[in-house]
Amino acid sequence: MLYILKPAMKNLADMTVRQLLELFEASSLTELEVKTGEDSVRFARTGRENSVVPAPFPEPKKKADDLEVITSPIVGTFYLTPAPDAPPYVQVGSVVQKEETLCTIEAMKLMNNLEAEFSCEIVEILAKPEKLVEFGQPLFAVKRL
Repeated sequence: MLYILKPAMKNLADMTVRQLLELFEASSLTELEVKTGEDSVRFARTGRENSVVPAPFPEPKKKADDLEVITSPIVGTFYLTPAPDAPPYVQVGSVVQKEETLCTIEAMKLMNNLEAEFSCEIVEILAKPEKLVEFGQPLFAVKRL
C-alpha cells in the first residue's frame, strides 16, 4: 500500500520524525519508509509477521437481542459534529432516518460522512469523539425502527 503525503515534501524538515512516527503508530502498517532527496527515514515493527493480531473491539454495554452495531467503514478520526462549534449529528436517544448523517470520519484529510443504512434509534455511542477508529470498529449501538 502506498501513501502519498500532500503537499509533497522537499525534505524531511517539512514533517518531523515525531509526526511520521505518530502516523506510523496509528496505522496498521508493519513497515514505512519515507525518502525525500537525500533524506530518508524508515520505521518497522519488530516480531513475527504472523504474530500481529488485531485487538478485539469492546461489545456494547447493553446486550439486547434487538440491538445492532454500526461499524466504521474506514480508518480515520471520528467526529460527532460537522464543525467544532456545531451541535452533534446524533446523541443517545436520537431517532435517525435512512441516509441521515451519523458522524464524520476524516481519512487522509478527506471528510467522509457516514449515513444510516436504515431508520434507527441511537442507543449508545461506542467510539470516542476526535479519536482514531479502525476499519470494522463499532461506532454506534442502535435499535432498528
